[in-house]
Amino acid sequence: MLAAIGAAPRPGLLTLPQSWLDRPSVFSALPSGLWLLLDGPVDADLARALRARGLRLGEPDGLPTASRQIDFIVATASGGGLETLLLSAQRWREAQPRVQMVALGLTAAGDVEQLLAQGYHRAGGLLGRSSAPPAPRPLGAEAHRICDLLNRLSSDADTATLAEAVRGDVALGYRLLRYANSPSIGLVRPVESAEQAIAVLGRRELTRWLQVLLLSAAASRPAQRALHEHTLVRARLLEGLARRRGEPEPGAFFTLGMLSMLEMLLQLPLSTALAPLRLRAEIQQALLQRQGPWSLQLELLDALDDPDESRAWRAAAGLGQAECLTEEVAAAWAWAAGVDAGG
Repeated sequence: MLAAIGAAPRPGLLTLPQSWLDRPSVFSALPSGLWLLLDGPVDADLARALRARGLRLGEPDGLPTASRQIDFIVATASGGGLETLLLSAQRWREAQPRVQMVALGLTAAGDVEQLLAQGYHRAGGLLGRSSAPPAPRPLGAEAHRICDLLNRLSSDADTATLAEAVRGDVALGYRLLRYANSPSIGLVRPVESAEQAIAVLGRRELTRWLQVLLLSAAASRPAQRALHEHTLVRARLLEGLARRRGEPEPGAFFTLGMLSMLEMLLQLPLSTALAPLRLRAEIQQALLQRQGPWSLQLELLDALDDPDESRAWRAAAGLGQAECLTEEVAAAWAWAAGVDAGG
């Protein structure tokens, strides 16, 4: 996965036994910008050599000292709760004021946001695995309007009907025109109406734009941007793998990946978030019951979030796509980093 880590637009964190660095092939493959977590104190000469290659060095949380050659400390969430992580950060700041703190093993976006607000520099984990589901509340008006348009598209409504629905929402109409006239579309002549925008974009691209817009309809929160980008990566990855398999509708797998994080983004129970959408049975079964043939794709997404990399390879092998996984992961991150969700 080193190639994918090096190509990603975000810094990657890699756990590596220090003894592996004695292998020239491993040392030379480490990409610049990598956050390298080693399993023990770092030799001063080795630290200088790694930093000369543009790497940042870290160790697992332990007894703080002022002499270690490290840039960051990784603390892992356990039964002690957030208080234990916050106390670890305080002890390390007293010993090494410049050391950066990283928290792993978290299961709730709220915990990530709390730690980031109280001095942690990076935080993550298997988000969405919290035992407490979001409290039921109504789906927002903007999300409802987007779902209505998606349903009209899926039922093959004519262009005039779609344009009328867009015109009923000033903000949505503006964003559609802005997107259709953006440099990424590359039109020579300007688009001046909702009808023109729909005709120029086509139904497949319009569906994609609305799906991305639905992610942006989530309530504003500190972790929103990261969650949004991560969701786009999941969606694009499933779509890319579906294309490789020769699926007739790879866009449906984009939808599956996109909806897999909707509960966390909208802070709604998943069944409530999906209720306004008319989805094919395979997507509903996979998302709500974790059953059916498409549940294998969700298993792969979950495995990719797991620190145990072997789980991801096993899941990809189950789909017969282990050989192309690294390339598709890198491509998905590169694509998601360039998406302007606002159109």
